[in-house]
Amino acid sequence: MFSRTKTVRESFQHFQLLIGATYEADEARSISQIVFKEILGYDTIKLILNENELLPAPLFEQLDQVAYLLNQHKPIQYILGFEEFMGIKFYVNESVLIPRPETEELVQWIVDDYKQQKNLTIADIGTGSGCIAISLKKLIPQAFVHAIDVSKSALDIASKNAIHTQQEIHFHQINILNDDLPSNFDVLVSNPPYVLETEKMQMRKNVLDFEPSLALFVPDDDPLLFYKRIVKLAEQQLNNAGALYFEINESYAAGTQKLFSENAWHTPELRNDIRGKARMLKAIKRS
Repeated sequence: MFSRTKTVRESFQHFQLLIGATYEADEARSISQIVFKEILGYDTIKLILNENELLPAPLFEQLDQVAYLLNQHKPIQYILGFEEFMGIKFYVNESVLIPRPETEELVQWIVDDYKQQKNLTIADIGTGSGCIAISLKKLIPQAFVHAIDVSKSALDIASKNAIHTQQEIHFHQINILNDDLPSNFDVLVSNPPYVLETEKMQMRKNVLDFEPSLALFVPDDDPLLFYKRIVKLAEQQLNNAGALYFEINESYAAGTQKLFSENAWHTPELRNDIRGKARMLKAIKRS
C-alpha cells in the first residue's frame, strides 16, 4: 500500500517493490515506466523533472489497484486496455491475444512484397484484435482487406479497432475448420493456434490465465490442425500465383513446409524472426 506523503521518485521506486515479487527487476522497472507514463501521465522526462514533488493523493489508490492486478499476473496490456503494434494503438481485452512484436515482422514481409500492387485482395484468418488486417490496410491502402474469426467477441474488438484507426475492413464470423472462405483472395495470412495442450504447464500465468485459450491451443495429436485446413482452403480459394503467409511454431517448421504439395505450390520459404527463430513461412501457389 502507498502512504500519502511519497514523492514522485519514491512512488516510482515503491511501485517497483510492490510488483517485485511477481516480476524480475528489469521487467518490474519496465512495467513501472509504462504505468507511470500511460496511467499517471509521467513519462521519463517528467519523472526526472518532478521527482521531488509529492505525488497527487488521488493517484495512490490507482497505483495500489494496478499493482494488485499485476500481482495477479494480469498483463499490463489488458490493464491499460491497449497495445501498440506497427506504430498503431490497438484496443485489447481478454477476448483477444495481445499483439506480439514478432508478428510485426510477418506484416512487414507482406507489405514489402505487395505495397505497389493494385487490385489486391487480402484475408487475415483468425484476426483477433485485427492488428494484422488493420496494419496491412493502413500500409497497403489500395488493398481490399477481409478479417475472419470464429469469435464474435474478438470481432467486436477488431471492429472497434478498425473504427478507431479509420480503416475499412470487411469482417466475417467464420469457423474455418468447418466453413469455406467468403471468396477468393490474392493473399492469405494467418497466425493460427499452435500451442500444444501439454505445453500449458510451461506457460507463464499472465498468458495461461488471461489470454484466450481458443486462440492459443491445439490438440497434442494434431499440432498442425489449423495449418492443414488453411492450406486446403488456399488450394481452393487462393488465386493462382497468390501467396499464403503463416506465423508458425518453430518446433514444427519442417512439418509445416511439408503441407505444401509440389504440384500445387512453389517451394515454401521459411524466414527467421529477429531472435533467429524460424517463425514465418511464405508459399506461392502455382499458376
